[in-house]
Amino acid sequence: MAVEHPWPPLDQGRALHLDETGSTNSEAMRLAGEGAPSGTWVIADRQTAGRGRSGRAWVSPAGNFHASVILRNVSPLETAAQLALVSGVALHAAVVASTKGSLTQPLELKWPNDILLGRLKLGGILVESSVSRRGHSALAVVGIGLNLAHHPEFADRPATDLSAHGASIAPLNFLPSLDRSMQEWISNWASGDGFGTVREAWLARSLPLGTRLTVNAGQDIVTGVFAGLDPVGALLLMSPSGALQTVTFGDVALTG
Repeated sequence: MAVEHPWPPLDQGRALHLDETGSTNSEAMRLAGEGAPSGTWVIADRQTAGRGRSGRAWVSPAGNFHASVILRNVSPLETAAQLALVSGVALHAAVVASTKGSLTQPLELKWPNDILLGRLKLGGILVESSVSRRGHSALAVVGIGLNLAHHPEFADRPATDLSAHGASIAPLNFLPSLDRSMQEWISNWASGDGFGTVREAWLARSLPLGTRLTVNAGQDIVTGVFAGLDPVGALLLMSPSGALQTVTFGDVALTG
């Protein structure tokens, strides 16, 4: 596999814990530029400039989980986009393990990078990458935000947190569980060679097929029902006319 793996134990200097940073993704990219190895985590109690997809601000108070991990030598380049799905499966598994089956609402993945609890946003994933000088591989940073103790109040993006569902987890206690899960699923993925396994696992944890969705892809807004993932991880959406559409980019919202 191309991604450097396995990683040394987490307690051997592989995690940088900060009281505060602008963005864990930015800090992880900076460390990667200085030679930090694959598997290095940056975790912060607070972010002052946390961000999600499409440049949105990510509300990052103390008590929630904000962390990013460095992945080196991701190749071929076209598989880097699959890291959001790989990380989604790993995050879902880590939440289930950490809550020990205590959640009474469904925990589901929404394409491409959200985890929902009772259809409310619990967390998200931001994958950023840069291409090597030779252009054959990518350095990727996977940022993960999870609402453990607090959640923002946005009318257009309803959210929740684990404490609202009776689960109390400290961010530093969640990191080892997520680290183990990330290693397992990155190994299963093997830079795309094992994506079929990841795809099957993602679909088993996703919103049900037939869920009504709206996709905002900039100038185009498409509605339909969730029809699965294609073989490389793009969203399949069935339109009201019955036509099957492949979606590779866009903000996805539940409809109704």
